[in-house]
Amino acid sequence: MDSMPSETALILQLSQGDEHAFAALYKFYQPRLYLFVFPLTGCSKQDTDEVIQDIFVKVWLRKETLVTIRSLQAYLFMMAKNRLWDIRTKHAQLKQVANTLEQQQSGAQTEVLEKLQFNEYHEIAREAISKLPPQKQRIFALRNEQGLSLDEIATELQITKFAVKKQLYDAVRYIKEYLKKKAGMEIPLILLISSYLQR
Repeated sequence: MDSMPSETALILQLSQGDEHAFAALYKFYQPRLYLFVFPLTGCSKQDTDEVIQDIFVKVWLRKETLVTIRSLQAYLFMMAKNRLWDIRTKHAQLKQVANTLEQQQSGAQTEVLEKLQFNEYHEIAREAISKLPPQKQRIFALRNEQGLSLDEIATELQITKFAVKKQLYDAVRYIKEYLKKKAGMEIPLILLISSYLQR
């Protein structure tokens, strides 16, 4: 059906709810719309079928108003362009959402792994502290858990400040070596944790 001289009559019949007129218009315009839409969807048959289906559903829903349209072909192709724009916008939005979710999940996974890793290192550090001689353990606890100064620790334990400083240094060095041996930690991370332990 290359031409349709009775299009005006068919549109009038369609506006009155005539399904045969609708079928005739569909048969004429569907292949023309397909050729127009298909390459613009990136040759997606699914998207092309979706666009054409939406167009003709709207044509049926708006059938009473079609009698005021000068060119049905121009009307249908304009609808196709609008629908294609909607699809592209939707795809772009979905892609953006997917990228955002991927970045968030990646960031969350990294944060969880870092937290688990830090907890593991913290446990190893605690294990190292438990292996210190009782005096060194006490000095380490007074310094790092109770926040006492070297002078206050010396007074508490009735030993010299030099003795406190030496035992504390030995304790920190032992913990650092223990962490390096057990956790295979690099020097910067060891320094970071030892800094934390000596606050």
